Amino acid sequence: MDYIDYIFIKISLWVFTFYGCSHRDFRMFVNLPVRIDILTLLPELLNGPFAASILHRAQEKGLVEIHMHNIRDYATDKHKNVDDYQYGGGAGMVMSIEPIVTIIEKLQKERTYDEVIYMTPDGTLLEQNTCNDLSLKKNLMILCGHYKGIDERVREHFITREISIGSYVLSGGELAAAVLTDTIVRLLPGVLNDETSALTDSFQDKLLSPPVYTRPPEFRGWKVPKILLSGNFPEIEKWREKKAIERTQERRPDLFDE
Repeated sequence: MDYIDYIFIKISLWVFTFYGCSHRDFRMFVNLPVRIDILTLLPELLNGPFAASILHRAQEKGLVEIHMHNIRDYATDKHKNVDDYQYGGGAGMVMSIEPIVTIIEKLQKERTYDEVIYMTPDGTLLEQNTCNDLSLKKNLMILCGHYKGIDERVREHFITREISIGSYVLSGGELAAAVLTDTIVRLLPGVLNDETSALTDSFQDKLLSPPVYTRPPEFRGWKVPKILLSGNFPEIEKWREKKAIERTQERRPDLFDE
């Protein structure tokens, strides 16, 4: 992006904000594809998730660019080692600092990144608000951890956000990176056929989604609630809100405490 493009985007964003337009409207106006760079030791693990369904279509439409970088390609020794024993002793290996820093700095010379994200069990738990925020960014870098983690100096000097997808440990950060990428990409304008679908998902308004039904209206004596067949859309919305609150109170009461 050259300086003139940068000034144009900044002025356009100010105008859109002044008139109360959303960032989604702004992104549609300037036609900015999101770029996501994923740093990994096992890029083959990510080929499947990114080659089908919504993520694949989003790339085909030019709405997102997903690039995978093999950290091992940046190892300096002849054996392409990317891990070593941890100082102070203890079980497990640690991802080496040099190849990670080399690839991060190489990419940062090519573009400015809004976030450099590290997927780690001790990161901040991923929530919908985070996904919404990241979907408004232009350039994201995601680092996938392995072994006992990465050298702490990488976290101190390069990582801007640390994210966990749950209180458990995976064999590596690739699957977590795929989850994060999916949550971001599906929010981009033009990705889903129904633009409003993502805005009514669970957690968007701190509530779980209400029950949903489709045809037939009766199956084995199990009937769809009459209100949903009434055509009275204001009352249907009231019913859905009531059910969403009830379901959240029953299954995720912690959401009301946030």
